[in-house]
Amino acid sequence: MQVTNFGKNVSFETKHYYAPESEDEVLELLERHRGRKIRVIGRLHSWSEVTVGEHVVLDLQKMNDVRVEQRSGEPWAIIAGGAQIKHIVRELEIKHGLTLPSLGLITEQSIAGAAATGTHGSGKHSLSHYIDELRIAHYDPENGEPVIRCIQTGDELRAARCSLGCMGVVLSVAIRCRPQYFLEQHFRLADGLDEALDAEEEYPQQQFFLLPYRWDYLIQHRRETTNNVNWLTWLHRVYWFVTVDITLHVVLIALRRWLRSDSLIRFFFNHVIALTVIRGWRVVDRSQNLLTMEHELFRHIEVEIFVIRQRLPAALNYVTQLLQYLDGDRKAIETATWDELAIRGLDASVRECGTYTHHYPICIRKVLADDTLISMACGNGEAYYAISFISYDRPSERASFFAFADLLVRTTTELFEARPHWGKYCPIDAATAERLYPTLDEFRSHCDRLDPTKSFRNAWTESVLWRE
Repeated sequence: MQVTNFGKNVSFETKHYYAPESEDEVLELLERHRGRKIRVIGRLHSWSEVTVGEHVVLDLQKMNDVRVEQRSGEPWAIIAGGAQIKHIVRELEIKHGLTLPSLGLITEQSIAGAAATGTHGSGKHSLSHYIDELRIAHYDPENGEPVIRCIQTGDELRAARCSLGCMGVVLSVAIRCRPQYFLEQHFRLADGLDEALDAEEEYPQQQFFLLPYRWDYLIQHRRETTNNVNWLTWLHRVYWFVTVDITLHVVLIALRRWLRSDSLIRFFFNHVIALTVIRGWRVVDRSQNLLTMEHELFRHIEVEIFVIRQRLPAALNYVTQLLQYLDGDRKAIETATWDELAIRGLDASVRECGTYTHHYPICIRKVLADDTLISMACGNGEAYYAISFISYDRPSERASFFAFADLLVRTTTELFEARPHWGKYCPIDAATAERLYPTLDEFRSHCDRLDPTKSFRNAWTESVLWRE
């Protein structure tokens, strides 16, 4: 069976494909395919090769139950690994008046896939951080029999929260929920990064966008409020869906794919894009309605890097210079930047990269420090900032994007210790991962203990997490 991801940049042929409906069926499949490589796929919204399984693929989409129980006076959601986030959020709100403690930008992903790759939103920890219990099917290290293990505490839990599927089949997760809440949101333009960062205390769930060719910032201020929805909320939902989710993307796709005009893209960002967002309009809505977008409506590809706040200004300054340089301005990269690149032997790579015109706002989101071993925001107690680059090129016309993304990751991992998102386009190797993740050896030891036969790894996870 041929399996292709959402972005159409990863496609593979698997010998065996199953969609089990129960835990017993999963165990039976593990027994049947003992000694083979087994991978679990979610909804295929990753752009890395994390999902590739050439031998046995398990699709858990039919295992999607969501229930709530009280533990020590707190509501816990017990969620089957294949449940999509949009289904989870709907079930929690309608039946229990609850929601998840963190939400990413899209809700198409399965809960297990989102946690396994460190999916995050803005102003909160990643979803992985909030996983308090996992039930995993794997092979018993002592006798090799398929078993179910419940992981609830300690470093084993920290490893399993974000595991890239390397510890076994995640059958279910348990998360402490919170009551549904409302957010207030408004937009404004800012000339510099400092204005955006200074507003974080007042608007802790904000995100902001670096606008190419203007090189200023559009800030999406967001904070919790006790106010409720009103008629303006419904008007805003219609406006946002029509103007941003649909029209903005259609225009950018038309400029990039159909007209193929870099000059019109620059004109659009310089003179038009700011007009598409009503600034100063304070709207209140349910959390999931303001924290998410309909990014799945149009096929795209994405690379995302994470840096700590101390390095964020320098990283964004470098990104600005690099994008201008690749767009044709050969004077954009400053002498000091060339010197830093040369010290690390990277200057030739920049000069040889070719041209690339970026055509989408660059989204920056704050992610609080995770209590995990290898999620992108783990490790030192500091918050990270995710910097996201999206391309709407046709799948057959992405050579310039891949060249840019490879260069971006290679240079920023060296200059700023940037961590690329495991679930986005992620061109790193194990040596780089070892440098970026001090607890990688500890993660490996948990995987080796639970999966000594390496049944749940694939070639990509071996290449980025192990030196094999």
